[in-house]
Amino acid sequence: IDVHNRYAFLNLNEFELGYTILEDGKVIYTGTLPLPDTSPGRRCELSLPYKAHITDSSDYFLNLSVKLKKTCRWADAGHVVATEQLLLHKNEAEGMAAVDSSLIPDSCALSIIDSEWPFLHIRGACVDASFDRQKGCLTALRYNGRNVIHRQKGWSLNTFRFINNDSRDWQMPETRVTRVDRHIADNGRAAIVEFDIEETYGSVVIPYSMTYIFYGNGEVDVKAKFKTPDNFNLPRLSLQAFLNPALENIEWYGRGPIENYPDRKNAAYMGVYKSTVNGMCENYVRAQTMGGRCDTKWLTLTDKDGIGISITADSTFGFSALHYTDKDLKNVRFGHDLPDIQRAEVVVNLDCIQRGIGNGSCGPGPRPEYEIQTDSVYEYSFRISPLDIKTIPTAQNAAKL
Repeated sequence: IDVHNRYAFLNLNEFELGYTILEDGKVIYTGTLPLPDTSPGRRCELSLPYKAHITDSSDYFLNLSVKLKKTCRWADAGHVVATEQLLLHKNEAEGMAAVDSSLIPDSCALSIIDSEWPFLHIRGACVDASFDRQKGCLTALRYNGRNVIHRQKGWSLNTFRFINNDSRDWQMPETRVTRVDRHIADNGRAAIVEFDIEETYGSVVIPYSMTYIFYGNGEVDVKAKFKTPDNFNLPRLSLQAFLNPALENIEWYGRGPIENYPDRKNAAYMGVYKSTVNGMCENYVRAQTMGGRCDTKWLTLTDKDGIGISITADSTFGFSALHYTDKDLKNVRFGHDLPDIQRAEVVVNLDCIQRGIGNGSCGPGPRPEYEIQTDSVYEYSFRISPLDIKTIPTAQNAAKL
């Protein structure tokens, strides 16, 4: 690696370099090297022994930190003055591995019940799900009789956020389902439900499609495709769901641990992090949209016993998990009032794309590459898997949970 001493008076030999190798977000090796005699303005090169730890089947990152060797007037020894994360190797085969339906036993076969309008039910030994065909919405997802969805509010389009330098008014969308299809596949080992939906926000009409593929082992693949019209001016394309209040514990592989957004993420390094839904809140004086995490590859939400679900991205998604909707955060005004309006349920947003934050409070808005483009198609996919404390997902084994 190349190290540039940009100090005006300090020599790099007053510091040491700590380095950590991460495999799929988890630490597998750490080390420390002294920095050589390098005067201000000069550069030095260092060789780090990382290649022996690299395989083709995982992602690898190198975390670097420059620390003081000795205590000085302004900081103690070990104080970190600079950090960086470098990608060493990207697993090109990452994503959702195909589910081998031949391994699903006949006892886990699925059936579709559509005799009770407007509801549509998927029944199986390992999964039980329901939809509202009028709303195009998943209303129940049960594993062992326990509903993951709260108050019948499964995945639906969310285009709203509220931040101080991109202030917007809440608009109640008008939803129109234009197509519903459902059928059994793979000799009953899979069931497919498809919706075409139009959502109208004032003069902005967003057509989008939702495909759910249920497997007899309990897993569900969700695919969404959005079309932005010529007059699109909304800040995000996200799927939002209300989840069981017991799913308070969060673990994810993505950027963290601090909140981050598409144009505010360089200091949030890729890794595996843990938190709680309450712990994802930020102490803003003026309550606003918060708690976003970018470039997420997988996410788990579990209860105190480790029971819950994993959500694995086919590529990546952004997410937030709070006890508030974005509308709640707009309406409450002050951050110290948040406990008064806290919901029981877990409000999860999975962002296909979100507009950058920009500098609108004292400067320009987001740069063009962080804007959502008009007249464009955006799509993403993710897999929901039942989870207990013994099974932690990765991009490679998520299909086996």
